[in-house]
Amino acid sequence: MDPVERLPQEHGRAALIAAIVGELQGLSLSSDRIGAAFAARHDLHQTDFRALTAITRAERLGDPLTGRRLADALQLSQAAVSYLVDRLAESGHVWREPDPRDRRQTLLRIGARGREVAGSFFGPLAVTHEAALAPYSAADLELCLRFLADVNGALTAFGEDPSSGDTSVI
Repeated sequence: MDPVERLPQEHGRAALIAAIVGELQGLSLSSDRIGAAFAARHDLHQTDFRALTAITRAERLGDPLTGRRLADALQLSQAAVSYLVDRLAESGHVWREPDPRDRRQTLLRIGARGREVAGSFFGPLAVTHEAALAPYSAADLELCLRFLADVNGALTAFGEDPSSGDTSVI
């Protein structure tokens, strides 16, 4: 059922926001479930999958991750990320490249095995996304993109300082 159809007849801004938050929570749960199933199918730990996703996303955005940035993104210690990257590098999922801006650092890149694994996940997922978004106009998609960027930015800021949020709505 369309989420708008589930709203009470007299829905106002608060009801719409609550419905959007509910859909975002559902999206997060679905993403976690799909990622866990995919990781299990490819004999990866969920943290490995999250690391590969973060590294792939950063590469796609033209801003490859260092080990420290990956540790921050995954909320892991440097030692845990070092072990994680060693394991992923040994299996061909990632490789390290000297950072051309700072030779003391290395950039994490997706390796051949990582591209194969990522492609087998993100390829079909892209088809699913394309089908879900097909009915929307370019203007609708621009609004959705702005919305998601704003929510993602707000969640990132909240994650950095959760005490700054208003808990009166919980």
